[in-house]
Amino acid sequence: MITLIKVLRSIIYAAGYLAIVALASVISYNGRPAAGLGIILTLAAVSATLLVASAVVNRRYKRAVHSAPNADTTAAAGPTKTYSAHVSESYEHDARTVWSLIRPAESAVLLSNAQRAFTVPGTPVGVGEQQCFIRRDGSVSIIEVIGEESPWWATTRPILSGEMNSRSTYRLEPTSTGCTLTLGTVIELPADEVLAEDPDQWWETQMRPYLTRIKEVLAAGQT
Repeated sequence: MITLIKVLRSIIYAAGYLAIVALASVISYNGRPAAGLGIILTLAAVSATLLVASAVVNRRYKRAVHSAPNADTTAAAGPTKTYSAHVSESYEHDARTVWSLIRPAESAVLLSNAQRAFTVPGTPVGVGEQQCFIRRDGSVSIIEVIGEESPWWATTRPILSGEMNSRSTYRLEPTSTGCTLTLGTVIELPADEVLAEDPDQWWETQMRPYLTRIKEVLAAGQT
């Protein structure tokens, strides 16, 4: 379709050009050669001007197209600031029991404010698995498992655009009475941005209800 439009445009342009040349010839033939020559010279000047202008615009457009990805790359590779935080809770259950509770996506309905949670169809089990969480307020988040060793640890990252550039780690360690679950996070922000509060306090506020809920579910024998 674009090629057809370009061909039609060229035909119309050529027809108009020839019509003006024919008009100039008729005027010259009828005894006004100066007027006919003036039309021809004016047409040539306008054509040359349009040709030059078109070349300049095309060159600037190509530069803009090529520079846009470079600008995005430069922005993405700009200086960043990294924050990290950890929070832990101990349970009187072995690591496999705790892992079997927290690992499935569907468990988020029991352990958080998710109204629905599921593994994204078509994604593999383990590394590469994506889990979707639909909260009660209608917001949606998706995480991807980027590392895992059952039943000891897993690392995830958010994959929806607009979410914070971060990594979350779930690590289980055996104790004499059960195990300890440590939730860690690493957050990258542009160098000119800062967290509104202390990272450890912020992470504690975010994850303590989740850790407490795990204990409640385990105590109620809902695993």
